[in-house]
Amino acid sequence: MTRAVAAVAVLAIAVVLCALAIDVGRWRHVGTQPPATLLGGTAERLLATHDDVALRSAIQTFVAAERTPYGFDNGQQQTRVRAAAEARLATVASGATAAEASQADDLLGVLAWGGTQAPAGVLDPADRAVQSFAQAARLDPGNSDAAFNLELALRALAPHGVRQGTNPNAGTHGAGTKGAGAGTAGEGY
Repeated sequence: MTRAVAAVAVLAIAVVLCALAIDVGRWRHVGTQPPATLLGGTAERLLATHDDVALRSAIQTFVAAERTPYGFDNGQQQTRVRAAAEARLATVASGATAAEASQADDLLGVLAWGGTQAPAGVLDPADRAVQSFAQAARLDPGNSDAAFNLELALRALAPHGVRQGTNPNAGTHGAGTKGAGAGTAGEGY
C-alpha cells in the first residue's frame, strides 16, 4: 500500500515538473505578451520575467509612437500614441530593475525630446528629456545610449556663438562681440 502511494506521489511530481518544463520552454520565446501556461504563473515567477515582458511591451509602444506621423488630425492621434508610450515607459521605469528602468527613462527622454513646445507653466520637453537622460545615466552608468543622449541634449541646449550685426548698445563700433557691456559705461537708472 505504501509503495503504491509513493509511486503515485512520484508520478504526480513528475507530471508537475514536466508541465513546469513545458511552461519554462514557452517563456523562452516570449514577445510582448505572456504565453499560455499549464501551471499559471509559476514559471513566470520562477524565471522573474514579468519586468522583461513589461519592458518589451513598453518598447513596442515607443516604436509605435516614433512611427506615428503628425497626421491630418492636427497631431491628435500622435499625441494619444505618445501619451500611451510615455505612460507604459514610466510604469516600467518606476518598478523595474535598474538596467530596465534606465532603458525606459532613456526612451522617455527620446519621446520628450521629440515633443512639441510646452505651454506656459509646464516643464519644457527639452528639460524633461535632459532629466530623463540624466536619471537613466544615474540608474545604470553602463547605459551608453543614455550617456550619449544626455551629452547630445546638453550640447544642443548650450548657448554658443556670437550674435552678428549692429547693436546700438555695443559702443562706438556697433558690432556684436563676445563679452558683456562692450560699449561705454552708462549712468544707471
